[in-house]
Amino acid sequence: MSEDFKPNWYPFWSPRFWHGMRTVDYFRLLRRNRFAIHPARVPLSLTVGTTSLFNSVLSATQRLFLNRQIERTQIEKPPIFIVGHWRTGTTMLHELLTCDPQFAFPSNYDCFVPHHFLVTKWFLSPLIGWLLPNRRPMDDMFVDAKSPQEDEFALCTMGASTPYLRLAFPNREPADMDLLNLDQASPDRVERFRRSLEFFFKSLTYHYGGRRLVLKSPPHTGRIRQLAKWFPGAKFIHLSRHPYQVFGSTLRLWRSLDQVQSFQLANYAEDKLERFVMDAHRRMYTGYYAQRDDILPEHLVELRFEDLVAAPEIEVQRIYERLSLGPFTPEVHRNIIDYQNQRRDYRPKSGGLDGPARERVLAEWSEYFEAFGYERVAPRTVEV
Repeated sequence: MSEDFKPNWYPFWSPRFWHGMRTVDYFRLLRRNRFAIHPARVPLSLTVGTTSLFNSVLSATQRLFLNRQIERTQIEKPPIFIVGHWRTGTTMLHELLTCDPQFAFPSNYDCFVPHHFLVTKWFLSPLIGWLLPNRRPMDDMFVDAKSPQEDEFALCTMGASTPYLRLAFPNREPADMDLLNLDQASPDRVERFRRSLEFFFKSLTYHYGGRRLVLKSPPHTGRIRQLAKWFPGAKFIHLSRHPYQVFGSTLRLWRSLDQVQSFQLANYAEDKLERFVMDAHRRMYTGYYAQRDDILPEHLVELRFEDLVAAPEIEVQRIYERLSLGPFTPEVHRNIIDYQNQRRDYRPKSGGLDGPARERVLAEWSEYFEAFGYERVAPRTVEV
């Protein structure tokens, strides 16, 4: 780990992803990782074990009263998927699109307890919001229980196979990496993944009265062919950013999450984290480059983070026109302006990217440079 790295303060009493798990999924996670819990994280493991009992009861309650309605729910309005590597502005675009009231999105609370948010949101969401810090650990972006969240975290909490489960035990070798590119996964794993994803999307559709879902998850980047098949008419927005910026910022992201979320004290060598980021990139973009030609041109738009930051209203309006998302109304425009005003003081953090790291990015991300039109210039300071 970098000695000068410090994530934003995250209180010990604030919930972690695992606090939303059911008992069966939690103990399956522990068994899979041979219960390799660091003594300092035993209190965390005990609180997760306790809350998992409540989650199991509440999950059973939701299934008893609402499972039939969820299963009968049809996703009639094709979802919009925001994809792209971590730290390319996918969160920003997610929040910009959700300025439009015609869309629905999974909130932090929905993803935190995907098994029972339908029956508990009205009374537990305010409590979770109070317990959460108002800034994300990896950057200074505002967050609360109502903020848009990526659906991959819901899969993680549901105990479904996802690369995000590495966060629980980051010192061990990451598993489920094949799910970063579903072309590389076995048919039975793909089918299990599909069922988990569909159930969560149906739950959201039922909860939000059939409104069109706007979803964002970087791991979906290597899944667009399958998502287009499972959800006919789905639209995709891909975000890119200069690779040097992406790489440095992604390292900070995983260091932050590993320190905050883990049942271990993250003590892996720096090159192990770099190999993980490189491997994840390779898998996702092997999938994306092979699959994007399968998506109809009117169902896919690609844009650059740099353009989105420079002119959010213009870029969002271009997305509406390209994907035929309906009118870009004065209300949406005002909401986007309000969003910008609320975040005008946000400043990305800066950090160094040493020569060897730049050379590795240049060598291993060469197709990314070419595909999205980035110059092979190596800035010595990166915004993360």
